[in-house]
Amino acid sequence: MELEIKIIDGVFCIKGKVTTNRLNELKNYFAAALQFENRVVVNLCQVVEGRNSLTMALQKIKDGLQEGKILKFYGAPDAKVSKLYHEINSPANFYQAA
Repeated sequence: MELEIKIIDGVFCIKGKVTTNRLNELKNYFAAALQFENRVVVNLCQVVEGRNSLTMALQKIKDGLQEGKILKFYGAPDAKVSKLYHEINSPANFYQAA
């Protein structure tokens, strides 16, 4: 699957696999975007491979930002989080009744 970046309502939406080669390109891409924009928002929900390495790279960029610049990124919750959410809100959970 190829890597796609679309800008939807000002949010950079990334879809596909983030390989090691593409990781450097993405770091440079978002560093350049932050040169022209004060606020960059990145959606990682459709990244199917390499999300952890991309998240770490974006965090490094975020840690080194100048004052007044904002980088936000988010992704879909982990499968364990979704399972726990369903277990907590299950009607079989007697704590829910209290």
